[in-house]
Amino acid sequence: MPPDPDAEDKPLPNPPTISIIDDDEFVRSSVRSLVRSLGLGAHTFASAEEFLDSPDVNDTSCVITDLQMPGLSGIELQRLLLAQGRRIPIIFVTAFPEDPIRAQAMDAGALGFLSKPFECQALVNLIDKALAPGGKT
Repeated sequence: MPPDPDAEDKPLPNPPTISIIDDDEFVRSSVRSLVRSLGLGAHTFASAEEFLDSPDVNDTSCVITDLQMPGLSGIELQRLLLAQGRRIPIIFVTAFPEDPIRAQAMDAGALGFLSKPFECQALVNLIDKALAPGGKT
């Protein structure tokens, strides 16, 4: 059967879901719009605790999280997910890029570490990497 020439225009039947965790509503909304423009599912959370308490944690293909938030930080979220045996690719975004924290996140398996404001294409590239076969950490 020949490939469908219009296949690129059709949404995926069960697109991967990206969970976006940031205490800044504008960032959550902006990143959600970007993710959805890629044909992917998106769930947003104002805190790491809200994400961890949701059923969406089980269906998440990639996490995009702020580093500094009230309650659990992005690094603490990463530690908890790893302790639970969840190997979900994590992309950090932060307004406070500190080299020691970046190194800690990357050493623990983070897929990327972007400084706010970041280029949309840089985030898209990391999402593509996360969803590629073998992209999970």
